[in-house]
Amino acid sequence: MKKKTKIEDDIKSAVKVEKITSKNNLKTKLMKIQTLALPAIVLVTSTLKAQYQYPKSKTVDVVETHWGLEINDPYRWIEDIKNPEVINWFKAQSEYTNSQLAKIPGQEKLVQEFRELDAMRSVRYNPVAKAGGMYFYDKSLPGEQVNKFYSKDIKTGKETLIFDPQTHVAGKTFDFETFVSNDGSRILFSLSEAGNEVSDLHIYDVKSGKFLPEIIPLALGPSFVSGSNDQITYTQLKNYDVHDPETMLNMPCKIHIIGTPVASDKIVISAITHPDFGLQPQEMPSLMTFENSPYLFLVKFTVEKNLTVYFAPKSELNQTKINWKPLTTTSDEVQNIIAYGNDLYLLTAKGNPHFNILKTNLQNPDLKKAEIVFKGNPEWKISKIHPAKDFIIINKSKNELIIKQSFYNLKTGKLSSPEINLQGNIKAKNISTQDNEILLVNSGWNIPNQFSTYDLETEKMTKNPFEIVYKMPFVKNLVVEEIEVRSHDGAMVPLSIIYDKTKVKRDGTSIGYMYGYGSYGTSLTPTFRTEFIPLLTKGTVIAVAHIRGGGEKGNDWHLGGKKTNKPNTWKDFNACAEYLIQNKYVSPKKMAITGGSAGGILIGRAITERPDLYRVAIPEVGMMNTLRAEFDPNGPGNIAEFGTIKDEAEFKSLLEMDAYHHIKKGENYPAILVTTGFNDPRVASYNPAKFAGKMQNENGSKNPVFLVVNYNAGHFGGSTKDEYFKEESKKIAFILWQCGHPDFQIK
Repeated sequence: MKKKTKIEDDIKSAVKVEKITSKNNLKTKLMKIQTLALPAIVLVTSTLKAQYQYPKSKTVDVVETHWGLEINDPYRWIEDIKNPEVINWFKAQSEYTNSQLAKIPGQEKLVQEFRELDAMRSVRYNPVAKAGGMYFYDKSLPGEQVNKFYSKDIKTGKETLIFDPQTHVAGKTFDFETFVSNDGSRILFSLSEAGNEVSDLHIYDVKSGKFLPEIIPLALGPSFVSGSNDQITYTQLKNYDVHDPETMLNMPCKIHIIGTPVASDKIVISAITHPDFGLQPQEMPSLMTFENSPYLFLVKFTVEKNLTVYFAPKSELNQTKINWKPLTTTSDEVQNIIAYGNDLYLLTAKGNPHFNILKTNLQNPDLKKAEIVFKGNPEWKISKIHPAKDFIIINKSKNELIIKQSFYNLKTGKLSSPEINLQGNIKAKNISTQDNEILLVNSGWNIPNQFSTYDLETEKMTKNPFEIVYKMPFVKNLVVEEIEVRSHDGAMVPLSIIYDKTKVKRDGTSIGYMYGYGSYGTSLTPTFRTEFIPLLTKGTVIAVAHIRGGGEKGNDWHLGGKKTNKPNTWKDFNACAEYLIQNKYVSPKKMAITGGSAGGILIGRAITERPDLYRVAIPEVGMMNTLRAEFDPNGPGNIAEFGTIKDEAEFKSLLEMDAYHHIKKGENYPAILVTTGFNDPRVASYNPAKFAGKMQNENGSKNPVFLVVNYNAGHFGGSTKDEYFKEESKKIAFILWQCGHPDFQIK
């Protein structure tokens, strides 16, 4: 079951275009028509064989000139998402796709397989916090459809159900995110009706067991001010319309005092109320506080990893004017901060692509003279840092595939790197601000996730409240190979390969399934993924490509796949596919690939540049039309990662990464399953839809091109387990059908 995660992971969008070898070649490919010329409307019938009679997708000549190049966008009309014609087109596509996918046998067996897998673990946990003598966590038992929110008294072990998303309002299911106050007395619930993703903030009082009457609408990034259980900071969207391009612009950062009218919440800062502050419309102002620090921090958030930060005394938060002082700019390459007393610790890539942790004093901060307290290196880069009560948790890694910890004592300045005897890779994060107990998560591609708790002061494991028992006998047959593949320019790309040693012969007859992402510096770390199991047990080779644009090898690895360097992302991916084929793990006739959100750029360009390598491509809620992405509601915030058409070099790179514009009429493309969430606030639903419409009309092969439209989901898919199982089963059945598995052939 998929559930919304915090912005950290958050994690994020993509797109694609036709192969261009030179400026002159591009000009010969584009129509020479004046911008704003009268539109010529053409109805296009499917060029494919009779078995796929797609809903008709018209073309309308829309031509724009950018930097001397004329760009024809014949499916621009699909962007008019509220137009009845467009709404009907989406419905026709959805109905047709569902009718075709329903013909594939074996889907009910896959759903049942997922249910059986769910029953093979004793419980699912998502630990949230330790506060006020209690643990707080999400939990679901086998057979339960949703995660529910619980507390457990640490002394007595008594468990209390706090929130059930299916009974909160009769007849509705809610997605939720939680934020617990430092003393455990109150909980913030970001609630959105399943499939909506635009949340309202509700406040729960633990002692009374009831929600308070005030509700804060359209709240993003809510948190309690550290040390308080009645002061809440949040950033606010404009409205509930995910298709409104203004909804995420000029958002105010506010503070709410529990017990006061929400309508009177003070605006701490916004681009409109503080015009001299330099906030750009797409920047989301957000406040950070730390338990043991008297300071308040203001951060300008977009997808830009290098933070712009200001600070002021926390005591000024409720004053009419806060005297903000500048602390960092993007040129300082600071990607995270932790405050303790008057000291500030900063994670920075400046001068070291493997990252350093710096220390400066906030009474007179000076980053140029800051002390280096921990230094990453080519063998062990710093992955993430988290604050504990009196420690900094440092996760360090080799390519994000082998992960270990060091702990920095904020009181003594001592650094320790104890050996933790747990199977697989270990990630550590904070769970409490009241003591130094932390959460350890150990997992691997073939090791089911397990949680443990650990005391930083004693360097010993504590009594674990989150133990999971697994009964998965097939796991013993799963092997993992970690290798590196030479890419087009000599760069060595990590590639993880997972398969069942009893079912794979390495003779090219196995089905392959490779996925990647390659944006925002986000790394794909070893994690046991239940959706892989029905493929692995049927002899499929799973591969994870750790391509540039991600963060596996450090900051330079991210920059190597960002903006004008974006082609490295899909070229790395194609090099990994070639390796798997040459070494007979798979063959092109049985090779499936997928990537979601920003991974849509990857998948779209991989198949438009090398359609011969793949049998199936599944871009999930993917950004497939990057030239238009900055005009989507979430688009301006992504300019920092992908670029803007207002800059000539970035325009050309956006065109190069645009899958929609790289579709060649008559080219033989793989079977394609494009997915979109109609309520998606991150990648507008029309972005992948335009790609699907054009591909249906111009694909020269007999392979199907289907558009899945999920009307009950945004960016993250179904809210119940069964909804998720059905979605995954459709995808897996499509892969196995197209790759020739005998149990999934349409009769």
